[in-house]
Amino acid sequence: METKRSPQQIAWVVALYWMVSISMVFINKHILSGSYGVNDLSIFVAWYQSLAAVILIKLVTWWSGHLRLGLTLPTLDIHSLLNSDMLKLSFSFVIGLTFNNLMLKHIGVAFYQVARSSTLIFTIILSFCILKKSVSILGIASCALVIMGFVIGIDQEDNAGTLSIWGMIYGILASLANAVCGIYFKRVEQVLDGDSLKQAYYNNINSVWIFLPLVISSGQAQQVLSSDLITNASFWMFLTFSGFLSLSIGWVSALQVKYTSPVTHHISINAKSVTQTMLAIMFYHEYKTLMWWCGNLLVILGVFLYAYTKMNETPPKDGGSRKQLPSYTDVSIQKTNAN
Repeated sequence: METKRSPQQIAWVVALYWMVSISMVFINKHILSGSYGVNDLSIFVAWYQSLAAVILIKLVTWWSGHLRLGLTLPTLDIHSLLNSDMLKLSFSFVIGLTFNNLMLKHIGVAFYQVARSSTLIFTIILSFCILKKSVSILGIASCALVIMGFVIGIDQEDNAGTLSIWGMIYGILASLANAVCGIYFKRVEQVLDGDSLKQAYYNNINSVWIFLPLVISSGQAQQVLSSDLITNASFWMFLTFSGFLSLSIGWVSALQVKYTSPVTHHISINAKSVTQTMLAIMFYHEYKTLMWWCGNLLVILGVFLYAYTKMNETPPKDGGSRKQLPSYTDVSIQKTNAN
């Protein structure tokens, strides 16, 4: 029998999810927007976040062992670590995280929701092409809403003189990579028997090694080591905290689903996106037109319509009756860093 959650418990879990998700975007923007110099550190930041995630998993499981909380460090199985689907997940994760950081460097937080909105479109296209899933009329309608919102958002950013072409290109590429990541995320669940901690551990170990030649060949590691950043306590504090948040987003997303429901989780995502946009506008003292807000609203309505469509699909013939949300959630950037 399912344990009934109190309103206080639900409120705390939802608040925790909002705090982690919104903080992750703002902190990444702070690190990447030139607060610590004009040099591009997007790849180094992504590499360090993955390294911090591995270290944090080790520390948490070590601490759990001493307190006898039952959380143990996953056994490192080379065959599973180097499984083709696991490697494809890690490579798409690395690409998505890199382009996501590059996008944040060039766009404002208020435009983040619109810039990443094409993840939904790519998810539907890849599900049709790779997973051979049919697309309903409502699914097509949700894509149309997102595309309209995306176009209006770009137009309004251009009129305001704040449009970054590179930011939009990076956003589209990040969306594509995260849609691919969402597909392999499901496949890897079967390889690792649904162990989310092991999946996060393995993915970040692979990501550290995949990022390493990139961070060295780009010269970003050398830039950090040969600059004042090496002794900048604020830089390393924010960077380490961003790694903690990027690891935490998957856990708090799952926790919100557990304490509420998949439907409530998705409603919370959309409400959080609106709140995040409003906070960014107030924090950075920005002014947005009515049409700009209409573009954001169309994107959110499109995502919500797609979620509604998926939740009302006919249950599988094997008797499963639980309706699942699409992979277009914050978990896909875990971060998928997110949403």
